[in-house]
Amino acid sequence: MLSLHGFQPSLSPFVDFCWPVRSLWPQVRPLDIHRHLMLRNMENVRSSLELLQNLQSQIFQETDQISASEEDLLLPCHLEKKGDGFALTLDTNDFSPEELSVKQVGNKLQVSGKSEKRHEDGKGSYSYRVKAFRREFDLPEGVNPEAVTCSLAEGKLHIQAPGNQMPAISERVVPINCKTAESTKQSEKMTQEDNVTDADGIQQQRQC
Repeated sequence: MLSLHGFQPSLSPFVDFCWPVRSLWPQVRPLDIHRHLMLRNMENVRSSLELLQNLQSQIFQETDQISASEEDLLLPCHLEKKGDGFALTLDTNDFSPEELSVKQVGNKLQVSGKSEKRHEDGKGSYSYRVKAFRREFDLPEGVNPEAVTCSLAEGKLHIQAPGNQMPAISERVVPINCKTAESTKQSEKMTQEDNVTDADGIQQQRQC
């Protein structure tokens, strides 16, 4: 009968070798949990990126449906001088009274306007057309800036300012100051009397 004592030394190394390997399993399981969390976070990030891409493409589609054009107009104007006054006419047929602005700053006149209209093509897309202008004029000398008037008729803007000079007087009576003439005669008479008195005094001195 064989004794088991002979195998004991050979088994003990095997048992000692396997024990450390089995003890590693509790340390490997947390690595799987971290890997799972990382994969789930990556999936969430991927979903968020896809959502942003869809939102961006939707914004671009809506932006493509809207187009805007702005036109800077150079309005024809007629400037004339009526005597000492000032008269200006601008063709503003494309603008309403609410879209026009006239400002007087010092000796300068600023005229501006801006019109914005929306146009649809019937297919879901639309566009904006903007018309704008800005003009500046110098008021000539002799014009009263405070008397500037503005009116709008038949699509034309009329700006006028009268002259600042006083109206000419055709006839005027110049009064004569009579008191001045009487005082002049009295002073001449007193001067003559003084001269006579002085002459008599001189003659009396010579006789003495």
